[in-house]
Amino acid sequence: MASEKSPSGLTRTQRQQQRTRRRLLDAGRDLIAANGVVGLRVQDVTERADVALGSFYNYFSSKDVLVEAVISETLSDLAAETVTGLDDDADPAETVAVATLRVVGLARREPDLARLIVNIAHSETLFSDAVHPPARMAVERGIVSGRFMVANVEVLLTAVIGGAFALIREILDGRHGPYAEAAFARHVLCSLGLRPDEALTLVTRVAETLND
Repeated sequence: MASEKSPSGLTRTQRQQQRTRRRLLDAGRDLIAANGVVGLRVQDVTERADVALGSFYNYFSSKDVLVEAVISETLSDLAAETVTGLDDDADPAETVAVATLRVVGLARREPDLARLIVNIAHSETLFSDAVHPPARMAVERGIVSGRFMVANVEVLLTAVIGGAFALIREILDGRHGPYAEAAFARHVLCSLGLRPDEALTLVTRVAETLND
């Protein structure tokens, strides 16, 4: 019976493994947000996740690997939830604005997590690997619909993702005021071919919606 597959193609055992891994990730994220990485202990993670201590190492070889997975999946989920599952008639420009404000806004909503993201080893690579797939999907959707005009998608994504990472770090360092995310989102939309006045109107509306 354990080998029976669901419509997703996964066996019961594989589904259980997915759920266990997710519980460990969620527990790790909650504890990092509450206490930081320095005080994070594997035993605390497994207790919070209600998973046997020895089982932890079936999923993560060390605490550091868990921390990297928490960061990667947090960023991926944050970006992907804005891009995936949208109607075909959803405005790609609005999608990009929402995703940009949410990702960069992490520096203000969850500064401890954001600080961890920018300071961990090979942080820029982790950030880029997590954000790039949904970002590319959003940009390509806009190109196909005729909403965006982009000469080179990869060059654009390199500039935008690198800029978002740098801006998160600078917001954490206190180098920007409260409207930096909106200014950056407008810059991104203009680089995709929108007029400055249109970008301003769209970002202002989206920011008001997110702040409600």
